[in-house]
Parts: sequence; structure tokens; C-alpha cells
Amino acid sequence: MSEPRALLLSIGTELTDGVISNTHFRYLGSQLKSLGFRVAGGEQVPDDLELILRALAHAAAAELVLVTGGLGPTSDDLTREAVAPAAGVALEFHPELWQRLLERYAAYGQRPPESNRRQAFIPAGFEVLPNDWGTAPGFWGRLTGPGGGHGAWIAALPGPPAELEPMFARRLVPLLAAAFPDAVAGEELAATALLIPESALEDALRRHRREGVTWGTRVADDHIAFSLRGGAPAQREAMLAALQKEFGAACLRRGASRPSESLFRALAERGESLALAESCTGGLAAKMLTDLPGSSGVFWGGAAAYSNDAKQRLLGVPAATLEAHGAVSGQVAAAMARGLLERSTAHLAVAVTGIAGPEGGSPEKPVGTVWISALHRDGRSLARLFRFTGGRDLIRRRSAVAALLAVECLLAGLELPPVFPAGGRTAGEA
Repeated sequence: MSEPRALLLSIGTELTDGVISNTHFRYLGSQLKSLGFRVAGGEQVPDDLELILRALAHAAAAELVLVTGGLGPTSDDLTREAVAPAAGVALEFHPELWQRLLERYAAYGQRPPESNRRQAFIPAGFEVLPNDWGTAPGFWGRLTGPGGGHGAWIAALPGPPAELEPMFARRLVPLLAAAFPDAVAGEELAATALLIPESALEDALRRHRREGVTWGTRVADDHIAFSLRGGAPAQREAMLAALQKEFGAACLRRGASRPSESLFRALAERGESLALAESCTGGLAAKMLTDLPGSSGVFWGGAAAYSNDAKQRLLGVPAATLEAHGAVSGQVAAAMARGLLERSTAHLAVAVTGIAGPEGGSPEKPVGTVWISALHRDGRSLARLFRFTGGRDLIRRRSAVAALLAVECLLAGLELPPVFPAGGRTAGEA
């Protein structure tokens, strides 16, 4: 079986009604393709048992069916109730899953609602896929095929992307490799691209392709995760080395990691803390860092000094510097970082000031012009001018990522490209 067929089913009335966007097809499609599957189609199905059963009956003609969503505790979460009869088995209560829920809630001094017991039921004979990122476990097994024999392999995964994606990568991929050994490349090399347009990354992947190596990419809000699979380990390593040579070690690195996570580790390893002075990002960089548990150990605090008056009063930026160079300038970014470092007990500070648009640009400083300055108490410093493209939200996100990356580069002595490469889609632009 050189290229097994896969079908995707996303369950949820909120999807079919257009209340939320379905990001699963893009992620799962690219991942399955890189694993050696041919994705033959995808379907969104509302929370209706009859319609879900009908979709499963159609999907059973494939070799693999991935179902996302419908694993919650409420009465309209029907994936379990549909997969069990489609596989010709009953639902089976797993006491260990219920105990895990009890312990999870007990950590917060609570007891789970009785409705959560539904999440401890799994189709009989199916393998449980533990969920370390939420309350709904997934499961893996076989549907009933024509004549009552074994049909398609099926995996059910929770709907939230923050749960689905790590479960797919860490729980399901090893099972796929075992079930489809002729198609799935079991070994992979995970990597992360920062501030690189998706189109530029794809072109580079094609240029540096090595024999037998395939890849899959996923665009997130603040990075692009990609993996190299197949081929010999030396071929994957050579491909990664070529990519790093082209884009630099700062913007293309081994392993799957968000920019905030990489910086968190770098600061924690050194026992150092960071202060953030933000203008155009309005605190977004601070949010990215404080989204991480334990960030209080590395983040001193900061200021969203948006107006010139705030820059002067909160950070001590001289009025003469603002008057002479403008708020969006290397001089003001450096003064912001210096002023915050003087007012804090942090080991280093980073400042970001720019024009996010859609108004405010000029021929000399168009929308997307962003200055970032990082300063360490030991005297090390880094300053860069960026010319970001995209809408207001995208420019702000790119600026926040660049600010975090600048700190990591300052700590590690890495080069940070001074100008953002124009064109293409990058993190956050789906």
C-alpha cells in the first residue's frame, strides 16, 4: 500500500453554522500528506447522530478516517455514540479515565460535573489516546468493513487545536507508522521557522530537497512549524543545515517551539529576567510571554507606552529625542529600552516602536516600519529596523515575535536579519 487514502470528518454544529472556522483540514491535510497519505476529502458534519453515522459509512471506504470534535461532556457531543455502532461494538466505561478527571478537577479543589463521566466511555476494543492538554481523551481502532470484517482505521481527536495538534503528533503518528509501515515514514526531524514567509520557506524546501525526504508545514500565529520525514537521517540533517545556512540559525531552528517558549528557556537557563517596553504592539509581546506557566520567573514586567507622553513619563524618553527623530526611530527605541532598564530590576529590556497602520505612514516611514532595541545590563545591545508587510494585526504580531527573538539573539550572540523579507505568507496569516 504505497499511498493509503485518508478522509477527514470534523464534527460540530458550530462549524457547519459558520460560528467558528475549521483549521483542522489544513493542519491534518499537510501532516498526512507528509506522512505518505493521500487525503481524498474532508467533510464538516453537524451534531446530528444520523448525519454522523451516514458520514462514517461513506468514509469507511478509505484506509484511514480522522474524526475531530464531538468528544466533550455535553449531550450534543456524539462522536463516541456514532463510532461505536460504526465499528460494531458497544461503549465501554474506563474507570481510569474517570479517575484521571477526578484528579484533574481535585487539583483545583473541585469535582467534575456528572456529565463529564461521558468522556470516560470509549468504543470497546479501541485504544485510548490520552489527552494531556484537555479533558477529552481520543481513541483509535477499526470500523466495520463490508461483510462484517475489518474496515478503515479510525482515530477520534478532540476539536480544540491546542489539544488536537499535540495529540496527533505525539499520540497518533506512532500508531499510524505501525498500522501503515509501507507508507509512513516513522522518523522525523521537527523544525521551526520564524519571520520567514511560508512561500519563501516552501521554495527553499524544494530547492534543498534531498532524496526520499518529504515535509509538512503548519502556519501558526507566531511561527511556522514544519517537519522533515523519510529519507536517511543524514539526508534530513543535510536539508536542515542548508535551510539554516539560507535563513540563519535565529530564524530557522531545530525542534518545535514557539518564540516565547524558546526565550523562556533561554532566560530560565541563565537565571535572568526581562522587561518589555511596547508601543505599537500594545503589550502583545508581554502577553505571548505571560501565556506560559511559570513566566513570573523570567518576566519582570513592562509598560505599554503608546503615546509620546507615556514614553516620556513612564520610560524617561527625552522630549528632544522624540522631537528630533520621531517616535518610530532607532534613537527612541534605544531610549525606551534604556529608560525601562533603569527603572526596573530586570537583567535586560527590549523596546518596540513602529507604525502598525492602516494610517500614520509616510514615504520615509511607511506602514510596517518597526524599530526594536534590546539592552542588557552588561552593556550588550542589539537594534534592528524591520519593514513588515500585511494588515495591522499581522504587523503587530510580527513585531511582537521580532521583539522576543531579538532578546534571544542578544543572549545567544546570534544575528537577527535587519529587514523582514517582503511578500508571502508568514506566521499568523492563514
